[in-house]
Amino acid sequence: MLQRRKFTRKYWKAFMCILTISIIAFIITKEKEQKITDIVSSGIKTTKEVKLTYRHTTLRQNVEDGQVITDMQIVAKHGEKQYTEMFKDVPAEKQTHIEQSNVTTIGHSNIISTTRGPEVRHIAFLKVHKAASSTMQNMFFRFGRKRNLTFVFTRHPNYFSRSAHRHLPLVRPKLRNGYDILCNHGVFNYNIYSSLLPNDTVYIGIVRNPLSVFISAVNYYSQPSQLLSYLAFIRGEKLHKLIHNPDIYDKGFFSYTKNVMARDFGFPESDNSDIITQKLTELDNIFTLVLIVEHFEESLVLMKRYLRWKMQDILFVPNNVYVEHARSVSSSDLTSSDIQKFRVRNKLDYDLYNFFTVKFWKQFKNQPDDIKLEVLHFKKVLENVSAFCNMKKMDDNQGYLTTQRSDWNEEFVTSAEDCEFMKTGELKFIQILRQKQGSEITGPVRNVHQRRNRFGVDGMRNMGFQQRKNFQRQRMMENRQRNNVHSQRLAARDRKPPRRY
Repeated sequence: MLQRRKFTRKYWKAFMCILTISIIAFIITKEKEQKITDIVSSGIKTTKEVKLTYRHTTLRQNVEDGQVITDMQIVAKHGEKQYTEMFKDVPAEKQTHIEQSNVTTIGHSNIISTTRGPEVRHIAFLKVHKAASSTMQNMFFRFGRKRNLTFVFTRHPNYFSRSAHRHLPLVRPKLRNGYDILCNHGVFNYNIYSSLLPNDTVYIGIVRNPLSVFISAVNYYSQPSQLLSYLAFIRGEKLHKLIHNPDIYDKGFFSYTKNVMARDFGFPESDNSDIITQKLTELDNIFTLVLIVEHFEESLVLMKRYLRWKMQDILFVPNNVYVEHARSVSSSDLTSSDIQKFRVRNKLDYDLYNFFTVKFWKQFKNQPDDIKLEVLHFKKVLENVSAFCNMKKMDDNQGYLTTQRSDWNEEFVTSAEDCEFMKTGELKFIQILRQKQGSEITGPVRNVHQRRNRFGVDGMRNMGFQQRKNFQRQRMMENRQRNNVHSQRLAARDRKPPRRY
């Protein structure tokens, strides 16, 4: 009888343990489902209408029930898989070259996801050519303007430096002391940047797939208003000729179409693997975060957490985007052998891109799992902001859009004025900031567009020896022909008709 009681107690305890575990698992599951429902209700809009308030008029965008369910399923089921597949694109052998970065894990509140401490206001952003850098620069401009921060400006309209050895002459602000943000085009040199910015400055960069940078640069700098000298001499298939004949058409070690990202990051003119590895290690220790253009929203959310910013600080409308036309070139014009040849040609850019891509995903994976949900929520917020800012009735600066509170943001309002600043071009925005802080350029200014002749930027800087000779010969022949025509006109004007008797 005693053994039977012991046997009953033993199984009763086991039954109670299993029941307790089941109840706890059920509660956790319900909390997750409630969390997803709150996200959808606040960011994805579970109702059948998305309301955009403009003045006293409410614009309604119909959303089908099926679309809402699909978004919920993506968050609940496919969110993890979506980001897991991203990590599979990173070669395993390249992950061994990067040590685990010292990243502070960011805490998460059920109300707002933030880190402790004030927002970061001292920032150095490396503006890399053709890598969504104008959009990022506009973001830093808007952030600094709202907080009355001071930017570094030179006597050049929009450049900080053209080489890693020195910066252009500065224009000291008359109404401020010291600097807070540097985000103009420049070739990176830590000693120069750190000499102007505070010690607690956070360094941020951006990279893009080198092939996309190359194609974008060829399209952008082939426009008549932006024409580069060495691109002006190429007739026919520019991509093919630049890739297969760099000794003729793109002779320099660096150019706007050859390892331009590595040049902007301050790499020396060397293919030595030891020097490249040393430079990458140096940049890894300096830059807190390097954004990836191909994963722009993920990069912005991660930057928001590192800088302890708010979601309204990372809103954007694409800036300085090239509009494709019939003459535009694309990756479809290249064969697999062309791309393989390009990888060898722009090896330095690929080393840089692969290095920081691996580091970025390690930093992303170090974040709490809710960052994946925050990215999806941020994309929905961007859709609403883009629809609001592109409304045709946006006039008189009277419109506003209210974004509801969520786990990652407080309720905030986007006004028509905010949209206008998102769309403001680089040179105009710089002029506004110069006037605000007293950094106007006085005296004659040699604009970057004024330095361009009809053959391109900077005259013959990017030409090889033979190209330079052909360029000079062609200019000489044009001048001679022009002088002959002018002489003939003068002779015809001075020629008097015969006198009649």
